[in-house]
Amino acid sequence: MKTLKENLKTVATYATADTTNAEGFAAWTLSDAALLEQLAMTGTLGNSFYANAQEAAKEAVALLERADAQALVAAIVRGRNEGFIRAFPILGLVYLSKKNAHLFQDAFKKVVLTGNDLVDFIEVAKTVRGFGRSLKTAIADWIASNTNPYYAQKYRKQIADAIRLSRFKGEDSIYAYILNAYSDVKGNSAEKLEKAYAEYPDLAAHRDFVAAVEVGDLASAARILNARNLDVNSLTAYYGKFDKTLWAAVAKRSPVMRCVKYLAKFLREGVLTPELLKAKVNVEALKKAKVFPFRLYTAYLAFTSEMACAKRAASGADVGNKPFANAFASENEVSQDFPVEEKFLIDHLAEVMNEYAQSYDWSAFAGKRWVIAPDVSGSMISRIGDSSVLTYATVSAMFVGFFVKGLENVTVLPWDEEVKPYRVPRADSVMTHIKSITDMVEGCTYMETAVNYMLKKGIDTDYAVFLTDTEEYGSGWLKAWKNYHKRHPKAVAFVLRGDSYMTSPIPEAEAEKLNVYQIFGWNDSVIDYIKFVLEKRKRAVA
Repeated sequence: MKTLKENLKTVATYATADTTNAEGFAAWTLSDAALLEQLAMTGTLGNSFYANAQEAAKEAVALLERADAQALVAAIVRGRNEGFIRAFPILGLVYLSKKNAHLFQDAFKKVVLTGNDLVDFIEVAKTVRGFGRSLKTAIADWIASNTNPYYAQKYRKQIADAIRLSRFKGEDSIYAYILNAYSDVKGNSAEKLEKAYAEYPDLAAHRDFVAAVEVGDLASAARILNARNLDVNSLTAYYGKFDKTLWAAVAKRSPVMRCVKYLAKFLREGVLTPELLKAKVNVEALKKAKVFPFRLYTAYLAFTSEMACAKRAASGADVGNKPFANAFASENEVSQDFPVEEKFLIDHLAEVMNEYAQSYDWSAFAGKRWVIAPDVSGSMISRIGDSSVLTYATVSAMFVGFFVKGLENVTVLPWDEEVKPYRVPRADSVMTHIKSITDMVEGCTYMETAVNYMLKKGIDTDYAVFLTDTEEYGSGWLKAWKNYHKRHPKAVAFVLRGDSYMTSPIPEAEAEKLNVYQIFGWNDSVIDYIKFVLEKRKRAVA
């Protein structure tokens, strides 16, 4: 009889479900507004454990075709600016241009933020719809508003292509420099180019730097790079000619994110000293650049994977064409067995992650009881993008490490079919917490497991964060949370979804009543978003 009653409860809970997930479990169809938010914030259009890229892209295009223009604007602007996602917002902007020219013009400058955004928008527009007056006007306005000496170096060819496409006419001499990326531009005389060099010293310095490198005068090139504001990204074509002095100048000139990306390269070139690393990669610099420390763990994975790949290659093992993909599974191969000249890099990344977690503004979180429940089922091993070293499990584990290190009252409940013991001391490093979670990945996704465990063990919490790809089996998270909510009506749940599925385990109409917040995507802004929700709830009570 007990089993029958439980089954009847499950049937009742999911009676209004109108679809199933990829494994046949009852689910709800997401509204177009929720789907737009999901894709705009996650940007996930590639392969996942259960869905392939073509299916995801087809569904995304169908959604954009039928989407309301106002809702589309809200989603793509938020996705590009709060989620720091590019692909879907840019695709959505192209479809918006087909729906409402006025809204498109306003949204364009909020979505197309960089030269790379501009060139990607142009390429997508060529495929989807072609160019009319509205698109050319938006492109020309962007050129007029955003072109400066730094961008002229960084995105020279991209802006030149955009100028020719939109037939933009600008009087500033900087456009002569940009258009000189091509030799067949009519009316772009040598006199105009010289005027640009005279008016913009950094452009002249860029010219002189290239000339010095090409004749082998690397000492002069290094002096120029150290003295002027040159974009190091625009110098990549000449990297093969650089010596140690020039690499040292590049490392010194690189902004924090580029420095993080090139850590392994700088180390190999012998220019990454502990002093430089501390000066470039620190909590203050990361916060100023709006870079969350999760990027540091990505850099760590890339570096250790490269090391593992090199070791395997030296032993004669086949590492294939994608070293990260082949070496990732061997992350623990390299463990802490680093040469002294490399260990300072790993130690510093770990130290900065700890410092960031401890110095983060936890005031909205503090004084409350927290449960962090990461999904460690097998599907979480899927990569986030074909070229990424990150998996869903890795990102989920980052949240665990960050919360545990930053807050005092946190209970960690890793789960698949069952809750697994978690005995890592809070004093351990964020990296240790991350590795402890990723080492657990296996099994099936029973989303109710952690909630039922909380009920069974009498865990009374104020807030619970569930990190998952929401591909569930079992009797269902919603049923379990309803039971928990009856006993603990003030408890709040955040369900952080890292997937791109078109279904939901929670009906949107019930989420508010049950104090449930669904968050689509695990990008760097999620913890700030949770803080925003906490502060909003606090104001509502006051």
